[in-house]
Amino acid sequence: MARQQNTQNQRRGKGAVQDGIMLSASPDKAMHEMMETIDDLRSVYIAENLALEKADTKAFMGLQDKKFATARLYQHGIEQILARKDEMRRVDPALKRKLERMQSDFSQLAATNKEAIKRMQRTMDRLNNTIRSAAKDAVNKQQATSYGEHGRLHTTEKRVVSTGISETA
Repeated sequence: MARQQNTQNQRRGKGAVQDGIMLSASPDKAMHEMMETIDDLRSVYIAENLALEKADTKAFMGLQDKKFATARLYQHGIEQILARKDEMRRVDPALKRKLERMQSDFSQLAATNKEAIKRMQRTMDRLNNTIRSAAKDAVNKQQATSYGEHGRLHTTEKRVVSTGISETA
């Protein structure tokens, strides 16, 4: 909570950089701030993965604004670290290794998240196909063919039915 408040204060305060964060001038402190941002984004991904696992669409959608904002902070932080790469060479080697481990763990978590989102998309595609098929079957049942007294074919009036589903938010 304190970490999140610190990040929010940085965004609003003196060090704000276009909706991002301004890392500290001290390379060691800047690395610590970046690690906090990675932790914040990691916790969002964990919550999102849990929501996807439970097929909790409401929880998943509720995390999207926070995920976007935190990812933007992460992006701005990484850009600053890269822009200051010469300075960052002076960072304590143990701190560098810790950041590298965190980055590696985070990358694995992001890959898991990406796969969970793909799985959810495939599930939604199957659901959409099922709904579409059911709608087509219902229309076909309404358009039954019948024969009249004199053996003539009578069909009910055909109607065109659209079965597309929009998933845009």
